[in-house]
Amino acid sequence: MPSTEDHAGLIDARASGGQLRAGVARRDITQPPGSPAGLSLTMPVDEIWDPLTATVLVLEAGQLRTALVGLDLVGVLATTHARIRSAVSRATGVPPEHVIVNASHTHSAPYVSEELQALLRPHGLRIMADTFADELVGAIEAAAVEAAGRAQPVTARFARGAVDRIASNRRPRLPDGGIVHRFGRPSAWMRRLPEGHIDPEVAVLTLDGLFGTVATLASYACHPTAAGGDNHPHVSADFVGVGRAVVEDAVGAPVLFLQGCGGDVGTGKWVARGRRADAAAMGRRFSLDAPAPRGTHRPRGRGADARRMPEQEAELEAAVRASDAARIVATGDAIVVARRAEQARRPLVKSVAIGDVALVALPGEVFLELGQSIARRSPFATTVVTAYDDNTLQYIPTAAAFDDGAYEIAGGWRYVSRGQGERLADQAVALVQAMASASR
Repeated sequence: MPSTEDHAGLIDARASGGQLRAGVARRDITQPPGSPAGLSLTMPVDEIWDPLTATVLVLEAGQLRTALVGLDLVGVLATTHARIRSAVSRATGVPPEHVIVNASHTHSAPYVSEELQALLRPHGLRIMADTFADELVGAIEAAAVEAAGRAQPVTARFARGAVDRIASNRRPRLPDGGIVHRFGRPSAWMRRLPEGHIDPEVAVLTLDGLFGTVATLASYACHPTAAGGDNHPHVSADFVGVGRAVVEDAVGAPVLFLQGCGGDVGTGKWVARGRRADAAAMGRRFSLDAPAPRGTHRPRGRGADARRMPEQEAELEAAVRASDAARIVATGDAIVVARRAEQARRPLVKSVAIGDVALVALPGEVFLELGQSIARRSPFATTVVTAYDDNTLQYIPTAAAFDDGAYEIAGGWRYVSRGQGERLADQAVALVQAMASASR
């Protein structure tokens, strides 16, 4: 296990002796009509419900700098994730390991994996438009330049607010003890099951400048699947986009949304009317109930087993012949992870301190309980734990979840072994502890 001495990226005005400064900028990254829709592979986009955005916040304290990138995307993986961090670094001088790239995980947006795109191309399939990754990196780089140029002195204030009828656990337990997968738009009997374990609170960090609010960071743990969790031809930022727009109109400043540890949390219990109506209703609830307003370490994980690659490649061929989009993407992803096995064993964990608030960024679709464990054990007065900073590892469950099985364990999108989620959490705790000690 690597040492926790490998950490950087602390933004803390107390430790650096410098005034906290912040600048924010945004670019439109909406995919064009006719491009591949979400994870469907063959279904083209035919309707855009609301725009997809890339929002970049650059933070400075003395000589210390970091950048937070919030994206309305299903996920950003491996090569593209690294390209974004390099581009932001090149544009702003922020070290690439100090760049956090968070995907909201809306299922009505592109899934950005250049490796998977290359793997599927010989089969005549595409996961995204051929130019989308390049355009995405360019848009984020431009926003980073603008954000850095706008940096101004700010003060930070933190609040939490509970929201209602958005999140529900995706793994509700039946009376007989079994676990079911409550995803997307489930049947009525699944919606009647209890809400289950969630975090009902939105964490909000407001950065105020001399003439008003400069930016707001909002974090909430829940799959944005109200607009659709399956394959569909429309584009939407889901409830995140609706709620963000309402808050921005009221505050007059951009909202950077950071998806929390929502690997086992989704909107499934509360969808009832229609995709568009549900996304709008949840977005309004999100906006109305939300309150007004250091370091890098690489823990070891199991990673993928490269010895299975011939078997996985045969499975991919079979999935293509069957035109099974979900199976094609899941199998293709497994091959990509296997090819990058050594890197997959060392995922980045990052943290930023803003006064008494620590922001932790984890890779993959981390289960909520793991994020709550980090926050509970953190020495900071407030700790906000986010995930989806590189989606390559996909689901990162708790050890206990392996006994229950079901989709997040056995559905083909889980590459870590039992206990690796807890190891990831332990390393994040060690990181924030080191940050707290360094700032004393």
